[in-house]
Amino acid sequence: MKVNSKEGAMHTTKLRETWDGLAEQHAARKKSSAQDLVSTLYEKSWWKHIEPLLSGIAGGRILEAGCGVGRWVEKLAPLGFEMVLSDLSPKMLQKARESVEENGYADHVNFEVADICDLGCFESGSFHMAVATGEPVTLCGNSQKAVSELCRVVRPGGYVLCDASNRYRKAYDMFRDGLWESVLQLLETGEFVNSKGLTLNLLGPDELASLFKDQDMELLTVAGITPLFAFPPNQDLKIAVKDPGMYRMLESVDEKFAQHPGLVPLSSRLIAVARKPE
Repeated sequence: MKVNSKEGAMHTTKLRETWDGLAEQHAARKKSSAQDLVSTLYEKSWWKHIEPLLSGIAGGRILEAGCGVGRWVEKLAPLGFEMVLSDLSPKMLQKARESVEENGYADHVNFEVADICDLGCFESGSFHMAVATGEPVTLCGNSQKAVSELCRVVRPGGYVLCDASNRYRKAYDMFRDGLWESVLQLLETGEFVNSKGLTLNLLGPDELASLFKDQDMELLTVAGITPLFAFPPNQDLKIAVKDPGMYRMLESVDEKFAQHPGLVPLSSRLIAVARKPE
């Protein structure tokens, strides 16, 4: 979705206000995440794409863009990486700072209020890796610009990883739930207004891949994240994953089929992994 400057400013303001209002809730949920098996599966599904790349950038600098209250800093800072956490919401970023200080990683982490569509506060080529989890590329209002900025700030040989909502799986879920009047518009435009009144830009696997190819990036992976999940996960799923057999099955599906060409287009949330050529 491309918007004019006025529409973009209005979207950004609404997005910031929305996430400022959710900061306390997200911080509380993060503290209880040890009991949230849906979040655990989601992070495992993501981490398997991050971890293999780390040995090649040991001691490097990593940007977590659209970080919210912070997802990866507790894993990456102890490994010796210099972390920069950025987010559009000052209140989300403050909660991330409080968590980092509480866990003793403050010496390895910096914070910057920044829109993922405008990372001008960072020099080009200043990171070894940029990670954007939780769909900031979908939420921001200009997916093309967001991906362009993520690619710009990584150095040659560096990596960009981001996730995005899949428009085609969302259209199927809406049809199944009887929301027929909105299905065609979503398929044609990729635009979807969520329960918070925010207009999201959903992408299919090929569309997500094209954003990186347009930046002359080497596309390494397009895969599903927890591919059988629907997002946001409903209460039935939250209950179901408490069954050990169900949990193991979902782990196995992710391990064996998340990159299968038949399952990727059915996945609710997609991940792209790309490398900037040297």
